[in-house]
Amino acid sequence: MERLYQPDFTCIFGDKYGNAFSYSKIDSLIWPIFSDIENSLPLKNLLKLKDDSGNFLFYTRKISIEDEKIELNCSDIHLGLIQAMDTGKSYGISNSDVVEVVKREPTIFKGILSFDLSEKSKEQNIINKIGKIQEQIPVCGVAIYPSLTKLDLNNPNNQQLVNMMKYCRKKALFIKLEMCNLSIPDNYSEFVTLEKIESFISSYSRNNIILSGLSYGQMESIVDRLKKNTNFWIEIDPRYIGGMTPTETFIKIFKIQGFIQNFWHRISIGSATPTLEISQMVRGFIEATDQLKFTQKNLLRTWTFRNINRLNATIFKPIYKLTSNTFLNIKESSDKFYKNQIISTHIIKLRSYSITQLLFLTDIIKNIFDKTIKKYPELNDGEILLRSYHTTTTLIINEHEIGNYLDLHYYFAELSTKDSSDYMHTVFAKENRPDFNHPDHRIASTYGSKQIVIPIRNRKLELGSRENFYILATFGPRTLDIFIQIKLFKEN
Repeated sequence: MERLYQPDFTCIFGDKYGNAFSYSKIDSLIWPIFSDIENSLPLKNLLKLKDDSGNFLFYTRKISIEDEKIELNCSDIHLGLIQAMDTGKSYGISNSDVVEVVKREPTIFKGILSFDLSEKSKEQNIINKIGKIQEQIPVCGVAIYPSLTKLDLNNPNNQQLVNMMKYCRKKALFIKLEMCNLSIPDNYSEFVTLEKIESFISSYSRNNIILSGLSYGQMESIVDRLKKNTNFWIEIDPRYIGGMTPTETFIKIFKIQGFIQNFWHRISIGSATPTLEISQMVRGFIEATDQLKFTQKNLLRTWTFRNINRLNATIFKPIYKLTSNTFLNIKESSDKFYKNQIISTHIIKLRSYSITQLLFLTDIIKNIFDKTIKKYPELNDGEILLRSYHTTTTLIINEHEIGNYLDLHYYFAELSTKDSSDYMHTVFAKENRPDFNHPDHRIASTYGSKQIVIPIRNRKLELGSRENFYILATFGPRTLDIFIQIKLFKEN
C-alpha cells in the first residue's frame, strides 16, 4: 500500500531521495558473531562473560553468514550494518571482526567501526586507522560507548574525540552513540545522562548522531527534549524489548507522544543479530503499524528501514533507477505581442509516480515566471493563469511545511482508496475500460480548482508568504499537462 500512495518526497528530501523505493532496506545493527568467522580475542572474551546466575551476558544464536543472508532475504532487507564495540578492555568486538564479515559480502554488509576515545585511551592515529579500514571495506559510521569507556562526551580538550567528529562530518560517517543497556561489567551510566547527551548532540549539530540502546523510559524523555535537533536519530533494537514481543514493543514506542510526527524520518531498526532474527523485528513492525492511522502507517513503512540511506550517498546508493522527477519538459512555449500586453504561454508536462500524489509545483512555476519576467524588464504588472486539463486533477494553493504537505497528501490518498463499486461511472463510458474511479473525479471536483489566477505586481507574484502551488493527481501513475499563461500589461 505504501508504495502505491507514495508522496513526492522530492520536495522534502531533494531530487536524490524523491522516490524511497529506489533504495535498500537496512538492518542497522548486526554484531559480527558468526559460526564460520574466527572471532578476535576480545570477542571471545565477551562471549564468555556470565552473570551471577551463570547465564551468558551476550546471548548468541549459532548462525553462519549464509544463515544471516537467508534471514535478511526472508525479511526483504537488503543491507546489514556490522558494528564493532571497542571498549579498550580485554573484552569487546574489534574492528577486525567487522572487517572479516564485511569482506565476505561487501555488497550486503557495511561497517560501523568503534574506538576507545576516553582520555585514558592508548588509541593513537584514529583518523588514519579509519582511513586504512575504509580502503578495505565500505564504512558508514563510528560507534562510541561512553558508559563502557568512561568517555566525557563534552570535554573540549579531548582532541581525539574532536578530530574524529570533524573527520566523520567531512566523510559523511554517522556517529552511533550507544547507551549500552547491557549487563556488562564496568558500565558507568553517569556518562550517558540525558543532560550529557543533549549537550553533545547540540555541540556537534553538523554530525548525524544515532542514539542506540535506549530504555523505553529514556526514549520517552529524550524524544521530547531533542525533537527539534534535526541531527539526532533513534535506533530501535531488541534491547528495548525486555519481556515484550517485538509487536508490543513497537506499539508502545509508537504511542509515545510526538514520536512518529517528529522522528518518522530519523528512525532506524536493528536486529542485534545474532541476538534476534531480523524477521522477528520486521514482523513486529508490520503488525504494529497495521494499527496506525493511514498517514503514519504509510510513512513508517516507506522510510523506517530506508532512512539511513540518506546519511551517506557514497555508501548507500540506489538499488535501481526509478524516476522521481515530477517535471518532464515544456511541451510548448510562445510569446505573443499586442498593443497593450504581452502574453507568454507554456504547456508543461509532469509525471506522477503513485496512484494519488500531491505534486509540488512552486519551483517549476516560479522558474518559468522568472525567465519570462527577465525578458521584459520594462513591464511590471499583469497576471499568471494556471490551468489543468484533466478531470481527475485539481490545482491547490497551501502552505508548504513538511508536516502539512504530508497530511494533505495522505488525506487525499486515503479518500481515493474508497470503494467505487456502487457508483455508475464507466457503465455508459464509450471506451471499454474499467476505470471505476468515481472517487477521483469527486475529489478533483471538491478540492482546489481547475484553474488559478494570481496577480503580478511590481514584477512579483502576489502570493502570501506561506502560499505554494500544488497539483493533486489521482488515478495514476500518469503524465499530465498544465497550461501556464503569463500576461504582462504595457503602460499607456
